[in-house]
Amino acid sequence: MIWFFERAGVRLQCEMRAASEGNGFELTWTTPDGQVHIERSDNEEELTQKRRELEERLKLDGWQRIGRETPPKRFL
Repeated sequence: MIWFFERAGVRLQCEMRAASEGNGFELTWTTPDGQVHIERSDNEEELTQKRRELEERLKLDGWQRIGRETPPKRFL
């Protein structure tokens, strides 16, 4: 799933997906300056909790979630 956040006309993207290499899952977020941050875990629930914590931190910093979420993909 992909989420978008906006603050002062600048966008940030957050994505949760199956790991690009090996097993497990990845939480990625790309900051407006182009830096890509990746957290990996074998536990989808743990990563979901980290995504929620990230979203809360972003909201506290003035970011607003915009648009809609992409449809969820089934992880294998």
